[in-house]
Amino acid sequence: MTLNSENSSATVDRTAIFDEVRTVLVEQCETPEEIASALTEKDPMDRLGLDSITLAYVFTYFEQKHDLTFENEDIDPLRYSEVGELLDVLAARISEAAAGAR
Repeated sequence: MTLNSENSSATVDRTAIFDEVRTVLVEQCETPEEIASALTEKDPMDRLGLDSITLAYVFTYFEQKHDLTFENEDIDPLRYSEVGELLDVLAARISEAAAGAR
């Protein structure tokens, strides 16, 4: 994960987060690679067909890789209408963790 320092605040590389999400979708959620690779932030979440259990795989990956904790409401697939909203939550948590680590 690439962290960039801008104006003394940590920002994360959304492209890297999106790439990680795509990898988890293919490897753990059985999303066809052609669907995962063609995703954009504006795509509807229902295009992925994730339920709360498969979406939990995505969050578990980020918890383990980035030493994060998510709340139950974060894992609710009905919370997200677009893929970008999921990326917003992931990026915010990674940024918070990076800022707290300094």
